[in-house]
Amino acid sequence: MNIREAAYYVSLSEEKSFSNVAKKYRVSQPTVSAAIKRLEDEFGSQLLVRGNPHRTIALTHTGEQLLGHAQEILYHYQLAKTEIKNSEKRRLVVGMPPIIETNYFPKIAQRLSPEDLTSIQTVEEGSISALNDLKNGTLDISFLGYIGQITNQMIDVHQIDQQPFSILVAINSQLAKQQRVNFADLKNQNFILFKDSFVHDRVFRQLSNTNHVRPKVIFRTNAAQSIVNMVAQGIGIGFLTNAIKIKDPNVVRLRLDDPLQPVFKIGLALRRGMVFSEAQEKIVAILKSAAKMVFIIVSISKLWTV
Repeated sequence: MNIREAAYYVSLSEEKSFSNVAKKYRVSQPTVSAAIKRLEDEFGSQLLVRGNPHRTIALTHTGEQLLGHAQEILYHYQLAKTEIKNSEKRRLVVGMPPIIETNYFPKIAQRLSPEDLTSIQTVEEGSISALNDLKNGTLDISFLGYIGQITNQMIDVHQIDQQPFSILVAINSQLAKQQRVNFADLKNQNFILFKDSFVHDRVFRQLSNTNHVRPKVIFRTNAAQSIVNMVAQGIGIGFLTNAIKIKDPNVVRLRLDDPLQPVFKIGLALRRGMVFSEAQEKIVAILKSAAKMVFIIVSISKLWTV
């Protein structure tokens, strides 16, 4: 099975039509049919249930088995092309969620030379999008914010820090008189949140479901500072991890008293088995070392503040 045959086969499983696949790849319908016949001959099994030429087709049991392998072949083929392209350009494409870029990366960047920094191409996006892009090869490595454990067998994560979540309120609000609050007590509040590509949204929904409430979200943004600014103006309340430092004197942070609530973890993630160029490997080694050092420093500072 070659790459072109695999591509035709996967597309056919999605399109359910020889003519649609032929149009997609700008080839004749007999070309697609011949490719599928070669696959059936190669594997010694009928892969498709064919009916009227104008009707949709279906995969047999063995066809479904082959589909998973064909998808894997195409995935690794595209991954190899992307990795080699980035390696040849002597650049390292790094996922950089805004929270981490603002609050953690400056400490890590201190250990990088100007030449190293110019070799890094950052992609600013939420952690959920960054993890998906790391899996599909769009990113070489990525900083991530996450909860629980990342159990994907393709990904290794080096933890840097972990912080709880808290509620932000304006200093002149009634809530500001409290030091802590239960999430269920906020059911009638207007929330200002990150967009749904951020881990914050997942945790917010988890807390809402656990407490059987549906808080009203009046605005979503990609920027933590926008949340802080709007909270300071009394427009609504915010939900942020303590990993984000708040300097605005008009905003008060309240501790959440809910039991067993998730914590926000920060880590550096890599694809398992990724082969870097010499130039990339140097930067990756520095990033891993710097991330470990930041984790040690943060851990010691927490001990001193307990």
